[in-house]
Amino acid sequence: MRLAALFFVILFSSVSFAGGDIEPYFEALKNSGANFEPDGTVCEEIARLEVTKEFGDAYEVTTGVEYSLGEDTLGELDVVVFEKSTHKVVLVAEVKCWKNLQQAMDKLKAQRDRFTWNLTKHANHIQFQPDTGLNFRVEDFQGPFKFRAISQFGGLKKGFDQEIQLTLTEVKQLRSKLLKCQAWGECLRPQ
Repeated sequence: MRLAALFFVILFSSVSFAGGDIEPYFEALKNSGANFEPDGTVCEEIARLEVTKEFGDAYEVTTGVEYSLGEDTLGELDVVVFEKSTHKVVLVAEVKCWKNLQQAMDKLKAQRDRFTWNLTKHANHIQFQPDTGLNFRVEDFQGPFKFRAISQFGGLKKGFDQEIQLTLTEVKQLRSKLLKCQAWGECLRPQ
């Protein structure tokens, strides 16, 4: 009887009922030095990891590319994929991990429209400030590139193009774990 009970404890403790496993993401992000205080950062970083798997070594994937017409930031591109050799952008993804996915999709569409409008109307004045120190020019965004809408698990049913493999609850658990790890000095803190 004890052996059977032990068997079930081991079996069920190794199975994740929530859908996704946060540990691989924790291991991949814990020493990134990203600032996980903003709610969306964890979701954007997970999306970056998942999008990176799609593209080969000829591409680079970055997050947090701000654009402006001078001093005031107009918006931020959550995930940008570009060819290393030409610096041409091939994908821009907006990432939303929200409780209300319809509101998230509406916000995402407005952000996409604002970016394309500014890229078209203010091409001579638009400036990019990526977090990583990369230099983007308007020319890098000229030509065909795809937009993608990414959400937490469950977003495909609501019209998103892609969903990460974690639920919103799991994203929040991962964020909490990363923030605690940074606070305790066990993970790389933001600079």
